[in-house]
Amino acid sequence: MANQILIMTNDFKKKSISIAIAIVIAITSCCSSEAKPEINEQIDKKHLLTELDHINISVRAAKNVKSVEELVKSKRPKAIYIEQWILAEKGNENLLQKLHKIAHKYEAKLYLFIGRDSWFGRKGLVNVIAALDQYENHIDGIILKTQPNKINIWKNAVEFQVQTLNQMLDAYSAIYIETKKRNKQFIADFPFWFSAYEGPKKSFAENVCDYTDKVIFLIDDLDKLEKLDIKWNDITCAYNIDLTKHATVLSDDDISDMYKTIKSKLTFYSNFNGFIIDSDSNVDFKEIDEEISEKN
Repeated sequence: MANQILIMTNDFKKKSISIAIAIVIAITSCCSSEAKPEINEQIDKKHLLTELDHINISVRAAKNVKSVEELVKSKRPKAIYIEQWILAEKGNENLLQKLHKIAHKYEAKLYLFIGRDSWFGRKGLVNVIAALDQYENHIDGIILKTQPNKINIWKNAVEFQVQTLNQMLDAYSAIYIETKKRNKQFIADFPFWFSAYEGPKKSFAENVCDYTDKVIFLIDDLDKLEKLDIKWNDITCAYNIDLTKHATVLSDDDISDMYKTIKSKLTFYSNFNGFIIDSDSNVDFKEIDEEISEKN
């Protein structure tokens, strides 16, 4: 299993791609006038969800479930996401049950982000299983988000990074087994540039595919995104691209620039499963796509 030695490579051979898949969802009507003004204003003024079909519920939107339902009804996303810590906020005790009802009413999946970096070792596995057991009746699956590069265990030494990545693969394998026992999906969310770690046979991202149902590439660094020659389309499992603010402090301008870079670099194959954005994002993705089309 994941015992190969991984090394970082900075040069990738460019691969020409002849198949392009455009992701277009028609603009539909906006939110109900019954929604609270504060939330309604956020949703009304954007067509941002026009071409994006995965929505992460922000802490602000979570305060008005009726407005969330209007958004889901209007945009009909494939999936809805919520972070575990939001459920602990005052007044959100029954939020997950409500979101589960909304998701299934409009034929969307509901996924729970858990973890951060609490997955290390036996204690980490126990934490994940506890979350599964606590929430499994109201979710279709869990997403383990990991950013070991953001905490003190990450060191700028290849050998140590290899060890950490192997620990991640071991954790994914164990968690995948537990989610299958409960008939739930398991998705791994990690920084996109981890895909640049290559082993003798597979990249890190492709190794992750062996132990998950899907992969989510978190876009967390515009500088790395500009420099990295992306090979995400080479992985065999379904993947999403995460443009939310949940793991890093990003401005709307940052997310706009990241989206432009991704769309200019990538032609998506069928294993691309969609972008994930925040429910209260102010980025106008439709306008960006029109700008890119005009340039091309």
